[in-house]
Amino acid sequence: MIKRILLTSLIVLLSGGMLGSYFYFTGRLVAQGRRQARCQKVEVILLDSLQSNIVDKKELHGLLARQSIGRPVDSIDLHQLETQVGGMGEVVTAQVYTANDRTLAVRITQRKPVVRFEKDGNRWYADPEGYLFPVHNAVDVPVVTGYLPFQLESNYKGFAPDATRDWTSGMVELARYIDGKPVLRNEITQLDIAANGDIVLYTREPGPSIIFGDSADYVTKFQKLDAWWRYIKPQMEENKHYKTINLKYNQQIICRQP
Repeated sequence: MIKRILLTSLIVLLSGGMLGSYFYFTGRLVAQGRRQARCQKVEVILLDSLQSNIVDKKELHGLLARQSIGRPVDSIDLHQLETQVGGMGEVVTAQVYTANDRTLAVRITQRKPVVRFEKDGNRWYADPEGYLFPVHNAVDVPVVTGYLPFQLESNYKGFAPDATRDWTSGMVELARYIDGKPVLRNEITQLDIAANGDIVLYTREPGPSIIFGDSADYVTKFQKLDAWWRYIKPQMEENKHYKTINLKYNQQIICRQP
């Protein structure tokens, strides 16, 4: 009886040892296979492609492919790639990971430009929060030119300096209002900042320039502009033209001829 128990125990121990060895060597083979596996594919996923299309998916794919395709998966520095992609001005968040051991995947949330600023040959977008980043790809948003009050490097990313942050926020809010109104979005093509700080609007069809003043009380000013378009302009004589329409003064529309 004792011999049978000892024999059974010995069999159990040997079986356990064999199983342990099996899993150990299997694990080593799997790990070795992963180290030898080479990246074969890059997948770029834009999580908000219906709301924004500012990231050049093809260009980003090429950038990541050059740094990963053909390399052993375990040698790819995912953190470094994530930092690189996340540092792009157009990107809010980026997650880089490997899928199926041979695919490098990146999931991206993009910024949504609402206005473009142009100064001294440099161009920056601003998102709804006023975050500025360089223009790399064209997006149809209102354009602000002229005497912009800030001085920024061409590759600047971040919020406007404190001294001009309120001004920038006001322009962002104004641009968002224009973009949200189909008539204004179709008619107004440019916002130019005059030397005295006035915003001057230019329309798609040739006509008078529209002196808007600052961005304060913009809803009332656009109501006055709507009154001009609806009631005053249709009654103008064909040979009568105005150079400017001034909306900056309270409860007034001042028209000036050439």
